[in-house]
Amino acid sequence: FAYTIPDPFSEVFDGIAIGNSSFADMDAYLKDHSDGAVIVEWQSGGRAVMEATFVHGSPYVYVKAHRGQLVVRTLRSDGGEKGTFYNQGNSLGVWTSVAGNHNNFLITGEGETTFGNIAGNEISVNNAANELTLTYLPRTAGLPNDAMASFFETRARNVVASVEIDYSVDRADNEVAVTHKYLDSNGAPIRTLAGLHPLHWKHSAQPTSGYQVRSARGIIKFSDTDSFGYQLPSVGVLPALPSIDGTFDQATLEALVSEFVAQGPAAWNDRTDTYWSGKNYGKVAELIAIADAIGMNAEATLLRDWLKSELADWFTADSNGSLDVIKYFVYDDEWNTLLGLEEAFAAHQQLNDHHFHYGYFVRAAAEICRKDIAWCGADQYGPMIELLIRDYAADADDPMFPRLRNFDPANGFSWASGPANFVRGNNNESTSEAANAYGAIVLYGLITGKEDLVEKGMYLHASTAAAYWQYWNDIDGYKSPGSEGENFPNRYGRITTSIIWGDGGVFATWFSGAFAHILGIQGLPSNTLILHVGQYADYMVDYVALGLSESSNRKPSGLPDDQWRDLWWNLWAMTDADASIADYETVADYVPEAGETKAHTYHWLHTFRRLGQLKTGTGALTSDYPAALAFENNGVISYVVYNFTGDPIVISYSDGQIVNAAPNGFTVITK
Repeated sequence: FAYTIPDPFSEVFDGIAIGNSSFADMDAYLKDHSDGAVIVEWQSGGRAVMEATFVHGSPYVYVKAHRGQLVVRTLRSDGGEKGTFYNQGNSLGVWTSVAGNHNNFLITGEGETTFGNIAGNEISVNNAANELTLTYLPRTAGLPNDAMASFFETRARNVVASVEIDYSVDRADNEVAVTHKYLDSNGAPIRTLAGLHPLHWKHSAQPTSGYQVRSARGIIKFSDTDSFGYQLPSVGVLPALPSIDGTFDQATLEALVSEFVAQGPAAWNDRTDTYWSGKNYGKVAELIAIADAIGMNAEATLLRDWLKSELADWFTADSNGSLDVIKYFVYDDEWNTLLGLEEAFAAHQQLNDHHFHYGYFVRAAAEICRKDIAWCGADQYGPMIELLIRDYAADADDPMFPRLRNFDPANGFSWASGPANFVRGNNNESTSEAANAYGAIVLYGLITGKEDLVEKGMYLHASTAAAYWQYWNDIDGYKSPGSEGENFPNRYGRITTSIIWGDGGVFATWFSGAFAHILGIQGLPSNTLILHVGQYADYMVDYVALGLSESSNRKPSGLPDDQWRDLWWNLWAMTDADASIADYETVADYVPEAGETKAHTYHWLHTFRRLGQLKTGTGALTSDYPAALAFENNGVISYVVYNFTGDPIVISYSDGQIVNAAPNGFTVITK
């Protein structure tokens, strides 16, 4: 789904265009940016001609001409496709109706303003400052009335120069609070009509007006304010699923671990790029945790030592007395980024996907550090691990990297493309790989005791999960079709989408049209950093059914070899583990997905059969520790805590349950 522009390469067609009386064919440059605003400057001959400030969600665009005069262009003069509806003070209302698209605009000049050629298709805007605000008004039956025009006019010339977005974490319940602050050119708060997207207003008590518009993300509501805030529940993280006595057959699981180990290092990782190597390191990390938990100490040590060697190779540019030519990182000071050799998916050429790739490395490193904290010390590999984190999740004042790189704090989710050189804007496919990257920061922070990283990771992880349910799955539209909370357009016809674009979304992947891939891409890597995908068990029933609808028997066993049977067993287990295991047991052998192992799948399925469905993560049940979750199975609640500290700690859940968590390991209590 998307807003289709009838003639996207014309200067103006079904809306209006802001131009300049003296210049055409100008070059556009990014002049400045903040967390939720950008300033674009148009130049001619290398000199500035005009600029405009665009604010996320705002009905306003602030425009200033340095040379020439500002003009407003429409496709037609007054008639059936263009007209005016308001002309008071320094404001003019213009409507257009072209190709079935009706739009209403308010043009407000700075100070005393006159408009010339109002009935024509090129309206001049004349004032001493050579500035105007263009306002996009909500669509109404008929033309906007004076009350609506006056409401939006009131704040039109309160020029927002920047938006500052920050977060905090309440460690009593791990709720993440996000604030948006609107600032003028002096950095002082300024009142405006702030546009709240669905992720914002659905999680906020912020008062809003009765005016709203529909966007690519859903309904935007407007609030007359200089700031707003919203609160997100934390999903929580675990280093792995617990290994609970009696949950699985020990001999079977040991055999599957041994089968993988017997394949040897050449099979554990046969790639030398950052993405596929990272996936392989991630799956080995999962297997190390399982081997440790079930007493396969020799196998766990073997895999851990190999993983240490592999990551140390990447984290060191000189392996044998000379500079490496592969499997190392280099800093590019022109683009302020860390590049891993070899690249994959244009991670160098276009700076794509850094959070996906480097997140796998951080997740794998965290598993090493969980048992060997010295390996993450300042005199070993901690600085390199934290350099990777800084590349994709830097602070605002980091001298080497841009703030948060892929993560868009205004939207609340990540973008994957570096240049975003598409007509449709930027895009993001796998939210689960983003969650893996941000959850890995939480793990690393908990292990090393770096609370700033813990809370940064919690913010990014919680926002990714909440945005997934709002924008990829339209959970409120699923529950209440036709309500104002429905984010997908009525004509879309699916319960989910796989790629979010700046102007909408598509039911597709970059590499396949198979439903098992389109929906399955949100379930990899299959680990405890992506548990948010199972938050709504009733939705998951329909999600799994759709994902398996092209299977020969509508079960994972009926999928072709390259369509991720194991990932689908794992996803299915999050809502119906018994059915998933029954189908799993009909398959004698299969090829695992590239980031998965047979041992991990077996362990995952049987552990979910014991635990049931995730109960924390929506805010209904919370805890005061990031690695304290709960699951429910037929009325029995399992409180699962992993204590990363060397001392016992007391964990409190919001339902009154207290867990005395043993040090450096899992404590599981059922009730």
